[in-house]
Amino acid sequence: MSGNYLLNVAAAITGKHEGFSPQHPDADVLMQYSITVIVIYLVFIFLFSYGAAKLSYTYNVSIGTSSGMTVFYTILSFLFSSLYYPYYAIMLNPVGQKKKGFNKN
Repeated sequence: MSGNYLLNVAAAITGKHEGFSPQHPDADVLMQYSITVIVIYLVFIFLFSYGAAKLSYTYNVSIGTSSGMTVFYTILSFLFSSLYYPYYAIMLNPVGQKKKGFNKN
């Protein structure tokens, strides 16, 4: 840390505003940053939901579910992705399930 930074922090604590800009941010810049953050958040939510839908689709195709029910489950998992991921991890994940029977190999 530089000494100038510490002096600025000390000045802010004591009520002096030396070294800090008292200007408020421009409304246009603030709106642009807000829109950027919202777009990034929406892209993240879409990718999260798409991942759940893709996982549901591949699981249902692999176990032989009919195409109509596969699409229905895929849409449900897209809409409720935050519930589908734990459900898949606990109930459906074939890697996490116990083996049934005795393997002689």
